[in-house]
Amino acid sequence: MIKSPINIAILISIIIFFISLTQICMVYQYFGLVNYPSYLAFLIGWTHFIGGGFWEGCIWLANPLYFLGLFLLYRKNDKAVFLLVCSSILVLTFLIFENLVMTKSGRLAPIIELKSGYFLWLFSILFITFSSIYLKIKKFSL
Repeated sequence: MIKSPINIAILISIIIFFISLTQICMVYQYFGLVNYPSYLAFLIGWTHFIGGGFWEGCIWLANPLYFLGLFLLYRKNDKAVFLLVCSSILVLTFLIFENLVMTKSGRLAPIIELKSGYFLWLFSILFITFSSIYLKIKKFSL
């Protein structure tokens, strides 16, 4: 069961994703430099919707899209590719962010640097997206 190419790709992607959670995802300036751990971004990133950072909350939606895409990919559902592409677009969109909204009043915290946690997160999602597209094309070309 694990030997199919798509299952191997899913496993590699999940391993990279979990490794990313052990890293720092970014450094931002908010009353001093803050090293923001990836696991916190994963666990409480959705709260940006509540705290005034609508766009940051939208970026966090890449996570449920990623996991739903993995589930559908495992089930060999063709909708998985669409969800993974949407997740990839959201993850890549974060590259253009210069600030984070920290409070409902709109106080901004400039992003100083993106760290390995972000780039591993990015790679895990892009890896499974391109793997699923490749395997879908390969399936139709046979």
